[in-house]
Amino acid sequence: MLKVRKCWVLTGFFLLAASAAYGAVDRDSPLVHPLLCYATSVNTPEDLYGPENVFDGDTATYWATMPGAAPDEGIYFSFPQPMMIEEMRITTVPGSRDFADVEYIQVYFNGLEGGLRRPGASLYFYGPVKSIFVKIVETESMHYDEQGIRYERDVPAAISEITIDVENAGGEVVPLRIVPLTEVAGSVRASSSLEPATAYGPDFLFDSRPAFGWADGNPGENGINEYLEFRTEEPVRIEKIRLWNGYHRSGTHYAHNERVKEFSFGPWGQDPEVFDIEDVMEPLVIPLRYPVEGDRFMLDVLDVYPGEVYRDLVISELQFFNGDEWFVIDTGNDEERKNGILEWARGCDAGAFIDKQLFASEYHDSEYESSDYTSQSIVIRSNGSFVLWYRFDSWELPGERMYADGNWETLDDSRIRIFGRMHRLGSYDEDIYDPYAGTWSDQGDRLDRMTIFSDTLSFGPGWMSSSKGLFEDFSF
Repeated sequence: MLKVRKCWVLTGFFLLAASAAYGAVDRDSPLVHPLLCYATSVNTPEDLYGPENVFDGDTATYWATMPGAAPDEGIYFSFPQPMMIEEMRITTVPGSRDFADVEYIQVYFNGLEGGLRRPGASLYFYGPVKSIFVKIVETESMHYDEQGIRYERDVPAAISEITIDVENAGGEVVPLRIVPLTEVAGSVRASSSLEPATAYGPDFLFDSRPAFGWADGNPGENGINEYLEFRTEEPVRIEKIRLWNGYHRSGTHYAHNERVKEFSFGPWGQDPEVFDIEDVMEPLVIPLRYPVEGDRFMLDVLDVYPGEVYRDLVISELQFFNGDEWFVIDTGNDEERKNGILEWARGCDAGAFIDKQLFASEYHDSEYESSDYTSQSIVIRSNGSFVLWYRFDSWELPGERMYADGNWETLDDSRIRIFGRMHRLGSYDEDIYDPYAGTWSDQGDRLDRMTIFSDTLSFGPGWMSSSKGLFEDFSF
């Protein structure tokens, strides 16, 4: 039997009380095909606790973080075209011995940070919305000392429903419906992958995160003649391909690395169709001249756009359209990779902080009425990603914000290397701060504010430090 898992990637932000209520409004509610949706942390087994559960109209299902993860974790999703939203609400799973009680969330519309809200509060954004990120900020059991692990319970936090209300053609405000993105069981194999494969393997083509992707493993040569082989457990039909060409982590990453210029695609053993594609940093929808069917397909790279710095060919995301819906391939390797990291962490001091937010804050004396305040946090996740925040507020001086995220790899049992993108502003007021906007080509100068970085972090019992001074030492 064909294994298919529905990702109910976009129903909206507030709750239909139950599935029956959801079905009752289907006829008059607008429908949207999702573009991207992912969660920063997902409990295992991921099939049970993925982000698709928050959009299914059923409060008995939910997205859940890894045990011990809560602050700075969240769900991102985007629309193919900007949409006007009337109202949003978020329902969380109540606190218990099995779940942390979420007290405050923060919502980013188009990457712009909004104020703190309690779950269940109505949320509004007056303007077109392209992307939304819902972040957990605080639980009932947070640790408020100046240094340490902020959330110390070993249970997950969970969101059960996210609902968006929009106006339909008749002028009524109704919940938004979606056509789900489908996951089809199968595998993907690349001709080569850049090391570490845990950061650049072909599985990242289907993770709904354009900041992560596949990179070829021949850095001394260009990407011509590299290939990807796709297999599915049962035959599928493909009429279109949606491709995020190049490295979409930032505009700098995109320009520095190679992109596909010409490729062929078709079923194994048959004459493929050849495509010439634009060099643009946005998802490209590529219709096939004739639909193809099968359980084994090949994508061969015939020509590339050169990178300004590297000879690494990168593709960030792939989706396929079968005539009715878009689908991706579920390889099942995400959990295997995560379990490998957790096994390594249990054998060294990393076990104390993996999937937990490390936090540090300090008040500085000031001659004015209020003290200066500095805070920083970092989360090293078992899925191979990380996020780092820094904030400085002053009564006298301009404030400062810094956000960084990306991948990490183990160097040994006391060091890891983090690498990715950094967004830093000398003043909070000098420019728009939008770390969760996603990337698309019409954002103008926003793409240029991200910079590439890497750093080696050393750690031991109760401490972590940065070799480049990216942050002050953490103690926990």
